[in-house]
Amino acid sequence: MTIAERIRLYRQQKGLSQAELAEKSQVNNKSLSRYELGSSIPPADALKNIADALGVSSDALLNDETVSIKDKELLKKFEVIQEMNEEDKALVTRFLDLTIRDFNARKACK
Repeated sequence: MTIAERIRLYRQQKGLSQAELAEKSQVNNKSLSRYELGSSIPPADALKNIADALGVSSDALLNDETVSIKDKELLKKFEVIQEMNEEDKALVTRFLDLTIRDFNARKACK
């Protein structure tokens, strides 16, 4: 996945239009459009502003290890979990681990 594709993906996941992201990141709308089309690569300062506006790290836009969650409701839940304190995250993680274990056990018995 290219930088252009990752910018567009994160923007769409956040439910932002190009104009909204341009305003939020203080990047020229035409420049943002070129970045998403892949006809231009954002300079470091623009990349940081875009990442900040999207609530991701610059590395997330540069790195090809993107996690894509297609279920919008599930994505919203994970976004909330990311904001939790470590104790609450650990509790949710433990519950997910147990649920996944049970799911896999049921699947194996079929």
